[in-house]
Formats: sequence, structure tokens, C-alpha cells
Amino acid sequence: MTHKKLTTENPLIRANSYQFAAKVLAVLSLIAVFLVTACGELEFGVETKVSSGRPDVTVVTTTVAQIPEGMVLVTVTPTAQFTVAETPTVAATAVATETATPTAIPTETPAVAVTAVLPAPTRPPVWPTTTPTPTPDWAEVVVYPTISSAVWPGESVTIDYEVHANSAALCLAPPFTQDWTCYSAPTTGPFTLDIPATTKTNIQFELRAFSDYNQTVAAGAVLIYCHEDAWFFGGPPATCPAGQPVQTAAAYQQFEHGTMIWLDDGQWWDPGSAIYVLYSDQNQVFDPYPEYSLPDASAPTPNVEYEPPEGLYVPESGFGLLWREYSWVRQRLGWALAPEAGFTATVQREFIQDGSNLYLLDADNRLLVLNLFNGTWAERSQP
Repeated sequence: MTHKKLTTENPLIRANSYQFAAKVLAVLSLIAVFLVTACGELEFGVETKVSSGRPDVTVVTTTVAQIPEGMVLVTVTPTAQFTVAETPTVAATAVATETATPTAIPTETPAVAVTAVLPAPTRPPVWPTTTPTPTPDWAEVVVYPTISSAVWPGESVTIDYEVHANSAALCLAPPFTQDWTCYSAPTTGPFTLDIPATTKTNIQFELRAFSDYNQTVAAGAVLIYCHEDAWFFGGPPATCPAGQPVQTAAAYQQFEHGTMIWLDDGQWWDPGSAIYVLYSDQNQVFDPYPEYSLPDASAPTPNVEYEPPEGLYVPESGFGLLWREYSWVRQRLGWALAPEAGFTATVQREFIQDGSNLYLLDADNRLLVLNLFNGTWAERSQP
């Protein structure tokens, strides 16, 4: 291969020639490394001479241990000269490409912790020792009052409760009266009361809670143990009755499916007469009709003639007014089995936690128990 020798005194061209020679040398080195890796061992030497200000590169080849088939070895003439483009623009571009512009690496400035320096207090701070309790807007019972067990007269009873209110009071009274005795009480129980030794009945109580806007009440009963002689019948409850037994005028009439009983003193919540309609169905429920709820006897009645089957009767007087006025009573009871009859009934009331019971000895000497709480009745046996 013939090389054209370019002579120039331009320093830029001379510098480019040096750089180009260095690149060729680097390429030859990479080829040699590749041959060593792929084919085995390769020995060579590189000799550089400087003449007239330009380097002369001499490549000396030596023995190759193994040369793969098909590989071509290239021998570079020692005196070979390298040419560069004569156009100055190309040379200038080469210089610009090789010159690397350093990239500035930003560094983070560490945050400096600033500590606030507070002025020294002129006097020690005063901290509140208690948190004020807000005033309730609306009184309410949070925990309904309960009593663990019955007590004997002369003992103490403890009532558990909780109210949300400004203030509270516990009030006691005999059953079915308004003779209240009240005690100031905390808004949260327990609260203990002493039961007088002379007590012979269960006691009704009210827990009253007060706020600026309202008052709320929760009621219950304090059960007091009594001896059996406090009742008019054998095998009575363990607790006291609401009072002594009462003898009262009464009337009685049996029907196909139940019974009507009139008591002159028959209201357990207030003095006055009442009619009780006892249905003999499987539920054994009853309906109370106080005197003030009975139909008006002077009011005109429907012109209806009832003709009972032979041996049965249409009720009269108060029983008849009720039977004619309310169709559901008439349909559930049916016809009367006999005319009504008067007798003297023995009645005793009981005041308990969940309501009241009325114990009644009827005309057939049966002991009946009427439960006002659930509206059921039952015949109670006696020992």
C-alpha cells in the first residue's frame, strides 16, 4: 500500500495526527486482546519513534500460537504515515468532539437545625389541677336502677344506677300512694338506704334526675321479706304484699269461653270498681275495664235482639253493657252459661319490680292471680 506523505507546519494538523496515531494504536491493542482470547497466545511488540516532530509507529509481529482457520493477519508497515483530512473544518470538529465538557455535580447543603431560644420566664407557670365538668343539657338515665336482692325490715338496701344530669334524688313511698320521701343522691351509684324495721310491704321507689331543661324518672321496687301470715292464703310469695287483704262486694258470671268478674274495690292502682274479662283460651289473657271506661248505660243501644240457644243467656247490667258494646268481647266469650251472681271477694295486691299482681278468691273458692305487667291470669293452688 502506498501512502501519500503530507507535510505541513500547521500545529493543529500535527496535533490531530498525533491523536489519530494514538487511536490506531488502541485499536490494534483491542485486536490483539481479542485474538488472545479467541485463538490462544499472541506475542507482539510496539515501538514508537519520534522523527522531525512526528511519531513513527512500528508494529513488530511475532509468533502466533494458534490462528483459527479463515482469520487474516494484517501487517502494518513500520514507516507508514497517517493522513488526515486537509479540510480545517473537519479537524476542528474532531477536536471539539474529543473535548469533554465537565458536568457539575450539585451538592446538597445540609440543613442547619435552628434551636429557638425562649426567654426565661419571670414567674413559674400555674397549671390547672382539675378539668371542669360540662353541665349536662338534658337529663337521662344511663344505667337503670337495680337492687341485688330482697331485704328484711330494718336492713339496708343498695341501689346501683347512673344518670347524666346536674343532680339526682332517690324517693321512696308505700305502694299505690304518692307519699314520697326523697333523699339527695349522687348521679352515679351505688347508693345505700336504711329500711325501717316497721316496714310490712314492698316499697316503690323513683330515681329522679334533674338538669336545667328537664327531669326524668326511673321507677322500681324494693322487695321486703315478710312472714306468711302477712297474706290471706297459704303458700304465698316470700316478699311482702302491698297491704292488708280487702273484703269487697263482687259479681261473677261464667261464659262459654271465659269469665266476667266485677269488684267494687277492684283497682290495684287506685280506689274504684272495675270489671275483669278473663278469656279461657290457650293464652289465658285478661282485659281490665275500670268503672270510668265502661259504656254509658243511658246512651241508646243498637236495636239488636240476641236470641241465645236453649240453656244459654245474654248478660245484663254492667256485664251486658260491655258484652253488647264491644264485639270482640262478645265473640271471644260467647254466650253466658248462667245468670250473674253476687258474692264477697277477698282481694290482696302485690307490688313487684315488673308490675303488680292481684290475688283474688272467686265465688268458686278458686285463687286467681292477675298479672298486670303481661296481662295474663292463672289459677293458683293452695296447700
